[in-house]
Amino acid sequence: MPALAAVAREFDDVLVLVDAVTSLAGSPVEPDAWGLDFTFTGSQKALALPPGLALGVASPRMLERAKTLPDRGLYFDLVAFEEATRRFQPTNTPAISLLYALETQLGRVEREGGIEARWRRHDTMRQRVEAWSEERGLALLPAEGRRSWTVSCLKLREGQSAKAVVSGLQEEGWTIGSGYGALKDSTIRIGHMGDHTLGALEELLALLGGLLS
Repeated sequence: MPALAAVAREFDDVLVLVDAVTSLAGSPVEPDAWGLDFTFTGSQKALALPPGLALGVASPRMLERAKTLPDRGLYFDLVAFEEATRRFQPTNTPAISLLYALETQLGRVEREGGIEARWRRHDTMRQRVEAWSEERGLALLPAEGRRSWTVSCLKLREGQSAKAVVSGLQEEGWTIGSGYGALKDSTIRIGHMGDHTLGALEELLALLGGLLS
């Protein structure tokens, strides 16, 4: 991402917008250091909160560009958002309970060693799933070096059904997802984000191993 952002910054009219919904708080995302113009996330993934909060970071360059647009609309008016932030006021009815939950969760992250410790835990879980899959000859998507730290996609062996695997785990009280589109019944997705732990992941993998054997 830093390399892509550096290339984009060679052009005055190009902005870098990043979807960090599943990555922020689960792997390194550094808008200032990487030169990102807008980074967007939600509360329901690696922050481990209920859905309902949309969080964003805009660069000065992004805000200056926004000011040149006469019709910014209501839901993506960064100028109005920035002005409201300076007044410590919301632009519409706030989800107060979720804001309190976010404050509590950020305090918990700090007590557990800070965001870097949270990143390390997510990376440890990612590496465990990769090692477990390789031991059993299961391929992972995408290629090494491009994989998410918060969710792993495993390709099942020929003749195995994602639907059957997902159902089998549900019977044991665990929830994972099948793939999407053409890969829906040939892949499974294991989420290891938010407040999930390596210990819980080991329990899931043990059950999954039994279903796939």
